[in-house]
Amino acid sequence: MRFSSPLFLTALLLLGVPAAAQVAPATTTTTPPTTTPAAARPALPAGVRFVTEVEGIREYRLNNGLKVLLFPDPSQTTFTLNTTYLVGSRHESYGETGMAHLLEHLVFKGTPTSGNLMEQLSKRGASFNGTTSDDRTNYFETLTNTGDNLEWAIRMEADRMVNSRISADDLKTEMTVVRNEFEAGENNPVGLLYKQVRSVAFDWHNYGNTAIGNRSDVENVPIKNLQAFYKTYYQPDNAVVTLAGNFDEAQALALIADSYGKVRRPWRTLPRQYTEENPQDGERSVAVRRVGDAQYLLAAYHVPSVRHPDSAALQVLDQMLSDEPGGRLYQALVQSGQATGAGAISQPGSDPGLAMYIAVLGKTDDAARAQATLLATLENAARTPFTEEEVARVRTRVLSAYEQALAKPEAVGVALSEAIAAGDWRLFFQQRDALEQVTPADVQRVAAQYLKPTNRTLGVFIPTAQPDRVAVPAAPSAAEVLKNFQGRAAQSAGETIAPEPDALEARVLRETVAGARVAMLPKKTRGERVELVLSLDFGNPETVRTGGDAAGFVGELLLRGSQTLTRQQLRDRLEAAKTQLSVSASASGANLTLSTDRTHLPEALGLLRQVLREPVFPQADFDELKKAALDGLEAGRNDPQAVAGRALSRAFMPQGAERGDLAYVPTLDESLEDVRAVTLAQVRDYYAKVWNGANAQLGVVGDFDPQTIRAALPTLLGGFESAVNYERVRLPLTTPAAQDLVLNVPDKANAVYVAQLNFPLRDDHPDAAALDVAMRMFGAGTDSRLFTRLRQKDGLSYTVGGNVSTSSEDEQGSFVSYAIFNPANTDKVSAGMREELARALGEGFSAQEVAAAQSALLQELRLGRSDDAALAGALASQAYLGRTYAFSKEYEARVRAVTPQTAQAALRKYVDPAKLVTVRAGTFK
Repeated sequence: MRFSSPLFLTALLLLGVPAAAQVAPATTTTTPPTTTPAAARPALPAGVRFVTEVEGIREYRLNNGLKVLLFPDPSQTTFTLNTTYLVGSRHESYGETGMAHLLEHLVFKGTPTSGNLMEQLSKRGASFNGTTSDDRTNYFETLTNTGDNLEWAIRMEADRMVNSRISADDLKTEMTVVRNEFEAGENNPVGLLYKQVRSVAFDWHNYGNTAIGNRSDVENVPIKNLQAFYKTYYQPDNAVVTLAGNFDEAQALALIADSYGKVRRPWRTLPRQYTEENPQDGERSVAVRRVGDAQYLLAAYHVPSVRHPDSAALQVLDQMLSDEPGGRLYQALVQSGQATGAGAISQPGSDPGLAMYIAVLGKTDDAARAQATLLATLENAARTPFTEEEVARVRTRVLSAYEQALAKPEAVGVALSEAIAAGDWRLFFQQRDALEQVTPADVQRVAAQYLKPTNRTLGVFIPTAQPDRVAVPAAPSAAEVLKNFQGRAAQSAGETIAPEPDALEARVLRETVAGARVAMLPKKTRGERVELVLSLDFGNPETVRTGGDAAGFVGELLLRGSQTLTRQQLRDRLEAAKTQLSVSASASGANLTLSTDRTHLPEALGLLRQVLREPVFPQADFDELKKAALDGLEAGRNDPQAVAGRALSRAFMPQGAERGDLAYVPTLDESLEDVRAVTLAQVRDYYAKVWNGANAQLGVVGDFDPQTIRAALPTLLGGFESAVNYERVRLPLTTPAAQDLVLNVPDKANAVYVAQLNFPLRDDHPDAAALDVAMRMFGAGTDSRLFTRLRQKDGLSYTVGGNVSTSSEDEQGSFVSYAIFNPANTDKVSAGMREELARALGEGFSAQEVAAAQSALLQELRLGRSDDAALAGALASQAYLGRTYAFSKEYEARVRAVTPQTAQAALRKYVDPAKLVTVRAGTFK
């Protein structure tokens, strides 16, 4: 069995195997008029102009945009009229696959004046057809040049260009015909495999769809969609009419000008095709299991457009691999007895397409062995030099085929459709000339460049006597599902408390229970939900310094089971109690959050105690978490955000900090080394020696009885002690010299910019509110200057902004700005950041900007106080800091008092561009 790429004489652009990661621009050159003597050309009818001539084929252009190619040959007795429309399956939209092909069928139904065209063509003894491919649709008929055949054919094609009925009645009957054509294709194992390989090879481009389309689209496409498609693409400015064979050129031009010239140039603009396929990131594969009596292997590789300079060498490579008996695939697979047949069935295209190579095996042949041979022959092809003899053999064959084709103008007329679809009919001849220039080195180069595993999609057809295909059933309509549906009783409604500091403070109960500072806000809630946050502080600078890595595993392991409950049992109990429990912890503290309802609160508190006080630290779970931690660190090695974040943190280490110091920030490799060294014994030891409940704060909000909390706390925290006294960790404020770090991370399409500086400021200082307002205008909102400039105006970044943070305990504050961007825009992003900061510092802010920022900040604070879980966290924080909502009220008053002058003054006081440390991480050239 032999497979080969058809030459450009019957479809010359199929000869090579085009497609790839590069998109070559369409060839739309304007060639000066031919040098053929004017006397050799006929007089031009009105509205027709001569364009160019190549090897006996002349191009003319009508005022309505129609291109006309004439290739007369008086030695013939017939003529072939071929009309090519530049529309194919790649122009179809979602839900419309197969529409170009379905339309091809419908235009044979005729126009209001023509009757059924198949009948008319048949009566005239015509040989005719229509074909649809990815890039074009063409219609051709060959008739004897007798009687009125030529005039009839020209007028018929001009008529159906814009007057075809495309009716609903015709669609009803023709859809079933096309569906039957689809069903016939479903019987073909090679066709099935070919369709699946294309689908897997292309992520986005419509070359992933075949022209026959999807069955449900063919069955259900609305007639109005077909009519709109027809009116858009079947127009003179999107068509090329080719007439070849026996005809009088002057007579033909006059007929064409009279028939087609009456069709006005359309007002519409053709939709632009702009989808480009991304480079493939690795090997892909697909298996097809259907009834069959042979096995098939199909390897596909992305290659460039047929217009790309590599196309000629790829066409030669295609022949050298697939030829019989000298082709490498034939010799490696067929002559060795591993396969029955081998060859190429490539998919060329105006856009990058696929080079495809097939092997046919017997039902019992060793598919694994043949697959290995197929891939090795293809992907190692460049390692075995191609010879001049091999190239010359292909060159001779191709040039001979061209000569034979040019001796049959009617065949050339149809074959030109492929060149037309690729951009220009003259590509037919340009490809021939390019093939003459191909050298063995060219073939070697393209084989090495494109036939790579990472560029491959492999399809395997596996004959299966009883395919196990899962047919997903259709779902009933929502109306049917809900026909007898009755909802349950509504949840109990909650009460409304205005999210204002005074209103909230009036409802808060603050007390000390079992040594814990407790803040409770009981209220009616929807569903009787309760939100609780327990905050624990423990350890000291020395325990944090020496045990930090082991301490990081404690919190996650608490939820991996207790002394009486396995991990699964704990999860089952929590779900049965309608409770969510989470733990986050560090070497110096932990937060345990609980969300439950009034009924299950006592049970939930009991489960919280088991998690906190009775952990078992299973070895298997520790090993799992340790592996995840190591994998997570390693995954950040080439992540721009992780790289930039670590570099920035290291830039703000105290000068002279060394590994082992409390303020030292390890490198990635040091972090990996530290985590690898952690043992489960160290984790258990840190929990046993350091964790305790002596410094606890509790915030509770929701539908609960305060007495339930008071009764549970002694059991929850009583006896939870440690010999290690708590001492808060205080790191020094660091203000390093300005730096601009550019870190190259390979193979990343997105880059990260981050800048930071530190300053002494606490959140209760009057300047804090003014600085918050200034930053809200500068970078902390979607209406900020950074967002407006870099995203809305310049379109450089999806995520861009800035913020300030200030400590509630120490005079430590920081300014940070950030953006993500395409690495090619790094200079523009950096400049935009600098310019907007300079503008804010220099020009300040308007009264309108300040008012908008104040309103936004106050609304955001209100929003935060409207969420019960956030309220519980805020109450726990207040308990720790010894604050009440009076602090929030005072802060909001300061926000309201900010003026344009005080906002600018605060920004100037604390943010000095000359002190910024900036880091950019990405793939920079």
